[in-house]
Amino acid sequence: MRLKDIANINPAYTGPDLGDQLVSFSPMECLRYDSLKPITISFSEAKGKYTFFKDNDILFAKVTPCFENQNIAIANNLVNGIGFGSSEINVLRLKSDASLRYMFYVICSNRFYNTGCSSMCGVGGLKRINPRAVSTFEFTMPSLVEQEAIAAYLDKECKKIGRKIELLERKADAYSRLRRSLINRAVTRGLDPNVSLKPSGNNWIGDIPQHWGDERVEKYFHNNTSYNKDFQYKHAFKFFKGTIIHKDETFEEDEYQDTYEKYTIVEPNDIIINGLNLNYDLKSMRVGKVTENGIITSAYIVLRPYNNVCSDFFNYLFKAFDYRKFFHGMGKGIRLTLSFNELRYFEIPIPPIDEQKKIAAYLDEKCAKIDAILEKINTEVERLKELKRSLINEVVTGQRAIDTESHS
Repeated sequence: MRLKDIANINPAYTGPDLGDQLVSFSPMECLRYDSLKPITISFSEAKGKYTFFKDNDILFAKVTPCFENQNIAIANNLVNGIGFGSSEINVLRLKSDASLRYMFYVICSNRFYNTGCSSMCGVGGLKRINPRAVSTFEFTMPSLVEQEAIAAYLDKECKKIGRKIELLERKADAYSRLRRSLINRAVTRGLDPNVSLKPSGNNWIGDIPQHWGDERVEKYFHNNTSYNKDFQYKHAFKFFKGTIIHKDETFEEDEYQDTYEKYTIVEPNDIIINGLNLNYDLKSMRVGKVTENGIITSAYIVLRPYNNVCSDFFNYLFKAFDYRKFFHGMGKGIRLTLSFNELRYFEIPIPPIDEQKKIAAYLDEKCAKIDAILEKINTEVERLKELKRSLINEVVTGQRAIDTESHS
């Protein structure tokens, strides 16, 4: 079968106007693997602006990296039975006699994953699945009894794997919280537990060492806006979990030159802050330090340090702000965006330069040990996720036989 044979894809809303009645609403962050936890907005706010879905629809992300992360779920218990969500969500509504859970697992299978990834088009982080690849995706369609038996088997087996993943993710979260706590304490209190303290004047920062100063950000950093107008650099950077890494795209120069000439040139020790859409995302890590020359989108804040500044210390300081979501109270506009103009006047704690270097070295050592542990945990989590994907794929494609009678 093909998906378009058994499901309507992204159907439009044809029901009555519900006016100011509440409906469910799902930004992308509310859609996770087999889990949808929407918020509510009024129908009048949502209709015509967002993707429509209703109870028993299958939702999955159409954009990278959310699709690769298996942001897939079945909508249920929606307010008034309907919901709206991000335009980056695809909706499948079954129109034939098929098992909803079976079709959910078809969308989770490696075959669908590989088909979707290979069809993606677009640039950079805005690649999307080709709609035709979705509608024409072919899959096996056993009898309804077999579908339900397969779904029951996979529910049971995936739940076992899911419990192992959950335990590992809890362990990783505990280490991540320890890391954040170490950073926060070191950049606001220093390394001497017996040091005399004084009020910082900022309730969030609290007390700081007596001998520290507090100065505006603009005294130590200026806003770098040196554009790549001569196409001097061809390799762009992006954020990845609080670090700045290369984009891994390959391209013809003519295809990207117009875009990359508008990017900002960055150099080692620049600190990048992503101040975009602060009210839509409470999870992303938005601060990173540059380690080599390159370019990055001019939509980000690029803090270039003046002389006699330990950039490593301030990288940790701004990360501490980010962990506490302090930047979210500083942004402006409907989409709550932070710019250098808001950040420049903010007063930050300033240790002597030698102490800045000691704090940075201490945190480098401690964080490296924690990061090594987190890497092992995350590797095991990814192994289990791949095991689950492979299991799903083998069962829904018939490569692994199951006892359908015992699971029907």
